[in-house]
Amino acid sequence: MTRALPSGHRFWASARPGVATATALVAIISVAAACGDSNGENPATGISATATVEPTSGTAGGTGPAEGTNPPATANPGSRDPDPAGTSTPQGDTTADPIPATPTPLPAPIEPLTGEPLDDPSIMGRPALAVKTGTSSVGRPQTGINQADILIEVRVETITRLLAVFHSQGVEPLGPVRSARSSDPDILANFSRPVFGHSGANPGVLREVAQGEAGGKLHELRWDDLPTGYWRVRDRVPPFNLYTTTSALWKAAPSHLQAPEPLFQYRKQGDALPPAAEPVPGVEIRYLGGTIAHFVWDAEAGSWARWQDGTPHVDMARNPDGTPDPEADPVQIAPANVVVLQTRYTSSAPCPSCPQAITVDPEGGTALVFTDGHLIRGRWTRPSANRSWQVTGNDGNPVRLTPGQTFIALPGGDVLVMVESFAKNLLKKR
Repeated sequence: MTRALPSGHRFWASARPGVATATALVAIISVAAACGDSNGENPATGISATATVEPTSGTAGGTGPAEGTNPPATANPGSRDPDPAGTSTPQGDTTADPIPATPTPLPAPIEPLTGEPLDDPSIMGRPALAVKTGTSSVGRPQTGINQADILIEVRVETITRLLAVFHSQGVEPLGPVRSARSSDPDILANFSRPVFGHSGANPGVLREVAQGEAGGKLHELRWDDLPTGYWRVRDRVPPFNLYTTTSALWKAAPSHLQAPEPLFQYRKQGDALPPAAEPVPGVEIRYLGGTIAHFVWDAEAGSWARWQDGTPHVDMARNPDGTPDPEADPVQIAPANVVVLQTRYTSSAPCPSCPQAITVDPEGGTALVFTDGHLIRGRWTRPSANRSWQVTGNDGNPVRLTPGQTFIALPGGDVLVMVESFAKNLLKKR
């Protein structure tokens, strides 16, 4: 299905009036800095649950007989009343036919990466598609990332980059396209060998990406593999001017690639949040290296509006050929869910000054899931790259998300829950 831009998301959410605003953050969820890069930072140890938070109130089957297999009841001849006078009128077989059981309707199919209704079954014949894009001030605004099913933010040097993952819908154009990093192959293996579009990398990282492809983690289609599928726009400076389209990359993908498996579970309409879910107005995410992102719960829109380094993070549509569209208005990034997976970083083997996210870890780390105006605390684990992230609440059950776009943050730095006044102030000034 075609998902509307954030202001029109088909989100169902219990509106929580009075989404915050002020000038201070409360309730530091302390996270030891995760790292191992050239700056000599120590690996993260997770998020402490002991921080003081602004007071808030938390809001089978059986195996019986198969249908229709019960034999009709038959009379016992020895139990019939005698009719010595022979006066009874012969009656036909009065045994009632069995009433057929009403079949249980099958659940409606859903899109695997959003949990929304699957309106176009044909998309299940195509793979997921991931394209690398930047988040630095000179690389913003991006084009096309609001149409992604999942956005994943990961550290690169002192900044961050996004992996925009598409399956339910595409976009034209998409960019700017940026380079690959050592973190990418293991992250992409979550999506059942997706197509991977990027602008290149150093020789060591290119070898790692090639090894990832040989290991079934991804299918690479970088810009020099597909010269007609990428181009540069004239109104932006290199290297922030490389664009592509999802249609070009899907068309070039081999036909044997399969649709992704669901990464998360999703609540159905009317399903309640778990009892431990805490109402929160927003969250601040601090990446090692300096990037700071804010997500504020917008009850009216039913989504988490995003700020990057103090300014609204927006998507700006362009014409299909990549030229600016004078009629387009910026649309703020506002996912239905924000999933923070506290992640260790180490140094990349081919680039010691480049951080690499450790996203395969049997021990995992702290998970903070922001959905429907609430925070659900838990953990993530991933025993091998052949398996996807598993996110469970502190009750041990899988965390179920709101259908729609999901933003996954891999910070390795501190995560702070906002006080309501600070969140309200951000919403007011955007």
